Amino acid sequence: MASIPQPTMTIITRVTLPAFLDPQAMLDILQTYEPLIKASPYLKNYERRTVEVEELIDDNFFSEDGRKIQAFVVHDRVPIIPGVGNWACKGVRIPCVFQSFQHGVRCRADSEAGVTVRSSYEVRRRGEAAGGPAAVVNPGDGDYELVETADICCGSLVKAFVKRSFMTAHQETLQRVVNETAQIYASSGGRQAQQQFRQSQ
Repeated sequence: MASIPQPTMTIITRVTLPAFLDPQAMLDILQTYEPLIKASPYLKNYERRTVEVEELIDDNFFSEDGRKIQAFVVHDRVPIIPGVGNWACKGVRIPCVFQSFQHGVRCRADSEAGVTVRSSYEVRRRGEAAGGPAAVVNPGDGDYELVETADICCGSLVKAFVKRSFMTAHQETLQRVVNETAQIYASSGGRQAQQQFRQSQ
């Protein structure tokens, strides 16, 4: 099994869960995978695909303690010049593989631009996951947070662009996933959040 290359950079993103949102409900939604894909502000479309064996045996990022391997191809439109419209966006095709584990989800995404991102998304008590900036805590927030730790491998020429695009998109992605889960959880009385969320997709 091949070892994981040394990342060019590591970016940690955090969003605090509302106090009323059961962290297990957040974890259940997270491990359906597609909410993470759909919440991206850059998403154009996506489709399921077959997992290639080589994608798993050649990368020890996918641990034996994991389960439920699924693969997708995501098509994004990434802004090259932010704020000037679609004409300044680049279409990017991103094959990705997801795996669930005890505290969350692993995902490896390989873009056509030679950028590989290995992310873990975890539901943790605030402060339990070390590193990165502290989460912004607002009135009504609870003791848990959704934390993404992303190890990114890319060329030095695109590092600044990748960092800017990633930080902007993934902060928004995590916030959307938390907000949507909280809305469904609250409207269902907290007992059928996962079922209703899946039906709404």
